[in-house]
Amino acid sequence: MSAWKAAIAERRPPVWRVGQVPCGQAEDGARNACPLAGRREQTGHVGAKSGGQGLEVLLQIGRLIGPMVAIAAGVGLALLVVQGGLGLGGPSSRDPEVQHARAAAKALVAWYYLPDDGLLASYAPSVSSPAAAIWGYSWGLRAVEDVASLPGGTSYLPFVRRLADDLDRYWDERAKVPGYAPTVDPGAWALKYFDDNAWAGLDLVQAFDLTADARYLREAKEVFGYIETGWDQSRGGIYWNDDRVTRNTASNGPAAQLAARLYMATGRRAYLAWAKRIYHWQVQHLVDRRTGQVWGNLDDQANISMSDWTYNQGTVIGAAALLYRITHEPAYLAQARQTEGFVLRSLVRPDGTIVPPAEFAGVLADNLRLLYDETQDLAIARVIDQSARSAWTQARNGDGLFATDWQGPPPKTQGLPLLTQSGAVRLLAVRAAIKAPSAGWWVVEGPRHHPGSAA
Repeated sequence: MSAWKAAIAERRPPVWRVGQVPCGQAEDGARNACPLAGRREQTGHVGAKSGGQGLEVLLQIGRLIGPMVAIAAGVGLALLVVQGGLGLGGPSSRDPEVQHARAAAKALVAWYYLPDDGLLASYAPSVSSPAAAIWGYSWGLRAVEDVASLPGGTSYLPFVRRLADDLDRYWDERAKVPGYAPTVDPGAWALKYFDDNAWAGLDLVQAFDLTADARYLREAKEVFGYIETGWDQSRGGIYWNDDRVTRNTASNGPAAQLAARLYMATGRRAYLAWAKRIYHWQVQHLVDRRTGQVWGNLDDQANISMSDWTYNQGTVIGAAALLYRITHEPAYLAQARQTEGFVLRSLVRPDGTIVPPAEFAGVLADNLRLLYDETQDLAIARVIDQSARSAWTQARNGDGLFATDWQGPPPKTQGLPLLTQSGAVRLLAVRAAIKAPSAGWWVVEGPRHHPGSAA
């Protein structure tokens, strides 16, 4: 097993089926437990019940005429339910880059959406896969949000709302400090992960920016309240998970970004203080000051994992870019540029494509976009454009799904991870946003407030 596959496999959720646990949200926005059917009735999820009945019929047919026929039909039904009931067939831009991003998002939804349960599946096709762990679900939601921010993307907002609402399915209210569990069955895992919570918190802030619904901002604040408990009070840094053994870039980089985004949304200086505190610990302990490379983690014996995962580079670049946008302090921009230089030298191949795996490379692409907003650096634009061109022409199969390596070849659809597709969608959305710079949630000028938001 390759190193990146091992890294993903260690976080893979247990195999289980959706609908085993209570979940929900009260009308006042407070999280509480309610039966699965009641959750649908409260939120008025379009197409959920009809989709479920249709899939059950297809599965029954599959027992008689063969599983692959049912799978193919199920995917078609999922696309019908999603496009008809959730509005993904809206106006499109003539810009081919936007069209590519929208097509990739539609393929992701068609192959991974579970219409009977309102969640995303871990693997394609959805009718034969368990629901995704929150890591995959969150990154899938983020991919759809990125496309929703593009020209003509308002047709995606009902689906963004549904996926953002159903993050509650992962919320563990019974814990001493509530937070997101790895799966929708909180009892299946003994630990919660601070990085999972940071990714989900960023999703919620972006949902707030897209919809102006203050509920999402309120929930993002709750998430950050859990993340604060992961901070090592004596040595600094946020632990990876509740076992408090390693302090990882994966938990600190996104948490610094979440704190910065909360400051930008609320103007509360406590969030800015947290963003700086987390970021400076990260740079002091897990960045090579000579090269700008971002390392993986630090354990309690001061051993450093000197991995060079693309997403870790991205989260530090993104945190530095956001802090530069807020403060205009040149040191933040200098750090982002130094790590960008490491990426261009070490993690971009001679043909201009970012190294695999795609799920991590998509996070890097998103964060390079944050730096591009500040610098208009053509080197970033070229890498994004070449990676997107290669993914679209060399790594996309007939079902519209992408390989984990954007050099190709096209993959087989069966068993493809949701995480892999989310990375490609994010890449294509970033390319489209760079081509149309007025698009996207990235265009933010300091603290601001939506009407009705609470500080």
